[in-house]
Amino acid sequence: MAESLDMIFWQRITQGDYQAFNAIYDRYWNILLAIALKKVGDKELAMDIVQDLFIDIWQKRHSIQVQTSLRSYLTSALYFKVFMHFRRQGVQQKHIDQYHLLLETQECGEHFTSARYEESYETLLHAIQQSVHDMPQRMKEVFQLKYYRSLNNQEIAENLGLSTQTVKNQLSKGLQQIRRHMEAERMDTSMLSLIGIFLLFH
Repeated sequence: MAESLDMIFWQRITQGDYQAFNAIYDRYWNILLAIALKKVGDKELAMDIVQDLFIDIWQKRHSIQVQTSLRSYLTSALYFKVFMHFRRQGVQQKHIDQYHLLLETQECGEHFTSARYEESYETLLHAIQQSVHDMPQRMKEVFQLKYYRSLNNQEIAENLGLSTQTVKNQLSKGLQQIRRHMEAERMDTSMLSLIGIFLLFH
């Protein structure tokens, strides 16, 4: 029911209905803020990121294609916002080695200009959503708790009665499945590699 209402609101938003936009803003602000706060550890910064996300959503409402649920789209879009923040900051110190190693081994740094990011953004979101839908049930549960609810590996393990190593394995396999989907569709997977670091190590 909530998803159906969201899509009604979204249709109105694409037609320029600011009241519908405010309704979505009120519905998801706290959820998105909680996720952003977990990732960046600073409330003021988290608020700025979520605010920027909603500004982008309003400005690009005519071109955005919501493929599954609006909540999933907003959560995915927030992940990219936070990811791009880390990239601009050079990535947090505890992740800098993985980040640099990836750039050296895959030579993909030039892919992440603003123009490149905008070009592949919608395609990658769609690929992730499609792949999660097709995952085996346990993998899907793990990936959804990580990706959409932003739980850490220990929290996921406790929720599902798994070991943290099993959680890591399922997340890694989930990313491999997304990669296979993208490769089958001949999509650019370079951004997925860096998103993988963000998902697995934050």
